[in-house]
Amino acid sequence: MKFGEIECLPMMVYHGGYAVQMETCIPDPNIDPLPVVSIFELDRIDDVRDAIDRGYLDVAASYGDLYRMIPLDIAPNVAEEPTPHYDRYRTRMEEVNGYVVEMATELTGIGSRWAASIGRQDLPRMDAARKALEAGDLETATQYGKVYRLVPVDVEPVVKPWRPSEKEAEWRAKREAEHQAEAQPAN
Repeated sequence: MKFGEIECLPMMVYHGGYAVQMETCIPDPNIDPLPVVSIFELDRIDDVRDAIDRGYLDVAASYGDLYRMIPLDIAPNVAEEPTPHYDRYRTRMEEVNGYVVEMATELTGIGSRWAASIGRQDLPRMDAARKALEAGDLETATQYGKVYRLVPVDVEPVVKPWRPSEKEAEWRAKREAEHQAEAQPAN
């Protein structure tokens, strides 16, 4: 796999009442149909969690932008469709405009060789929660789960968080322009 086939994407890591927005590098799913997060990326996520557990917020901030998750005291409205109760679930966080909805989603494919994924019936709920956050309707968002506000933590990181270089950003812009030129029909 060439370096050009790897995309660096922002990802939020939630742990212990904090959220860290960090850059992660994963293979391009258009090139590799089964992209896998590397062990290095998983180790970085574990390092963030360990730093938060031990109270080293400056170390956690070295991996990306650090936020404190403040729970909002909004009584949920009665939802049109009750939130399903799952025996096998995971916590899914939907983040938009500085707010996060923590919601339970069903896991399908547990024990399969390709790992678990979110059930299809949860996708409309996740979309509705995201649209409510985008519209600023926090009361509607509480129908889908607990709502938190993300507040930046003012701490000096031990090491400056990794960001793609200007040269890499220029290379990506050039690559994107080439793909757009190839996609346009020839006259």
